[in-house]
Amino acid sequence: MRLIAVPLARSRPGINPISTFVAQRAANAVHRATTTATGTTTTTTTTTTDGSDPQRKAPLSKRLLQRASAFWIDLGRTDQKSTLDWKRRTYVTGERLMDRIEYQEWALKGIDPAMDPKLIAAQAAVDGGQGSEKSAVDAGASPQIPLLYPPSLLKPEPLIASLKNLTDQRTPHHYKRFWVCVVGMPFTIPFALIPVVPNLPFFYLVYRAWSHWQAYKSSAFLSGLIAQNRLVAQQSPELDSIYAEAAPPPAEPAASSREEGKKASESRPSDDDERMLLKRHHIELLMGRLELPESCKADLRRARLQVERSMLDGKLEELESNSAGLK
Repeated sequence: MRLIAVPLARSRPGINPISTFVAQRAANAVHRATTTATGTTTTTTTTTTDGSDPQRKAPLSKRLLQRASAFWIDLGRTDQKSTLDWKRRTYVTGERLMDRIEYQEWALKGIDPAMDPKLIAAQAAVDGGQGSEKSAVDAGASPQIPLLYPPSLLKPEPLIASLKNLTDQRTPHHYKRFWVCVVGMPFTIPFALIPVVPNLPFFYLVYRAWSHWQAYKSSAFLSGLIAQNRLVAQQSPELDSIYAEAAPPPAEPAASSREEGKKASESRPSDDDERMLLKRHHIELLMGRLELPESCKADLRRARLQVERSMLDGKLEELESNSAGLK
């Protein structure tokens, strides 16, 4: 596995920008390294869309998550009817709630040590009492994790410091929120008496509890990597080239959509705003060139929209201070 720092915005040139992070599966990282070095690849192993081996049965937790995702997508279908249209209304409201979840939480949930089997073995060697941490490292049980960043926008020391500050803030935050959701679940029992519609508040709290727990585990995992000096910042000229690439010329909009586009542009910063570093077309370039998991596209979109909202509210500098640990 390797991590990729994605700069989002900055209030003025010359300061360390606000960044989010995405994780790349070990198999994809090796594939990218091979392609970069040779210009070709000879990998023939069949993988699924998320990079896993199709011959290996997914764990129960992942299968349950896939079922829940399929059920959620089914709610948003427009070709089905339900009493009071509760399915579509639930889906639309739920998507809005998802977009309100902080992008830092989405980023943490996307970082899973299971993406690299070596990390699981390394943690077992360190935590399982099989000698000291030093002996585990000497034996090669604790691999280093590269953290790629665009050198024209980020510097390694502030980048690692901001990631450490993120884990210091988020580890206790998500642990506390997890228990708040668990404690709140019994109070949703009266909603089960409503006919036809399922107990939506209960299922929402279940989802939020799971989400906070995943973010808590990932944050604690990253904190351990930083404490053990196993996270190594590496310059990525490819990221620099992506951020330097200009947006393609926009297609001529239809007359009916021109007015809608004008109203939308008035409610958010322009792509010409120099404070916003991650442009809309950058997300597509990152997805294609780095072969990121499909879930990263939604995570990056949410991060960009939330930072845009902070810019409109005049809170960009406050967001920078929190990211740098100055408050």
